[in-house]
Amino acid sequence: MSTPPRQLSKPKKRWNRFRLRRRSQTVPELGGTLPADPPRYSHYILPNLFTSASLFLALFSIVKSAEGEFIIASWLIIGAALCDVIDGPVARLTRTASSFGLQYDSLADLVAFGVAPAFLMFWHLQAMDETVLPDHAPKLALGACALYAICSAIRLARFNVQADNAEKRYFTGLPTPGAAGVVVTAYLFVVWLGNLTFVAELEDAAWLTRGLHRSILFLMVGMALLMVSEVPFMKLKNIIQVSRKPFNTLVFVVLVVCMAIVFMDYLPLLLFGGFAVYIIGGLWGEARRRFRRRFRQQHPETPGQSQA
Repeated sequence: MSTPPRQLSKPKKRWNRFRLRRRSQTVPELGGTLPADPPRYSHYILPNLFTSASLFLALFSIVKSAEGEFIIASWLIIGAALCDVIDGPVARLTRTASSFGLQYDSLADLVAFGVAPAFLMFWHLQAMDETVLPDHAPKLALGACALYAICSAIRLARFNVQADNAEKRYFTGLPTPGAAGVVVTAYLFVVWLGNLTFVAELEDAAWLTRGLHRSILFLMVGMALLMVSEVPFMKLKNIIQVSRKPFNTLVFVVLVVCMAIVFMDYLPLLLFGGFAVYIIGGLWGEARRRFRRRFRQQHPETPGQSQA
């Protein structure tokens, strides 16, 4: 008897199934569950390059502050803030967000937006004339700058600890780039205001300049307290939605760049005004929430009123 031909078994595709297995990555602090398609390994370096650029600009700013070039140091911190804004969307678009990137970004932010602004303002106030901040100027400057740097470290440590339970729409406390932006742009605004012709011609121009420079110390203390507060501030990615086809974002960025070029002479005023609006918006939202909470506690709704 002839045996039936042996049926050939289908080749096993375990290896292919293993290679094509799609794994999702959950990173709540960076926008929830990421798409499952694994990126190329070369893409992992892209967001970290922007974080490294932010760190490099911060270190360069510290060097310029030590050399007395405070305006250049201020613009370098603003450049570091731009790099910090870019690295998050790049990580989400390339699907390379990771816990390592989160920790690396926090360490870079501590240097760029905690140490560098404090170092800048300390040496700036030390280099000024004694009539600006007489008597206890060194102690006041050192105390305010140290408080700012320490609160920025506490803010970043709290963010890393609470990253899993953090809200997607808001930051708990003022983010460190926002605090550094307020301090640095306030200094640029004071310098820009002092160079205006009609301000320089005032009889009390020197008194006005001294008062504005003194207010930066109190501004640093206020930003330090806001960083460790519970006040919610809206995240930038919710203000400007970034997608794989960011046409609207591209138009917005081009519009902002064109406005910055046209109004270059008023750029310190525009930057300081933008950061001030962001701070005031967060404080105003928190005040409204507290007022509504207190109103509901004092005037609880009755069943008849709720049905009506």
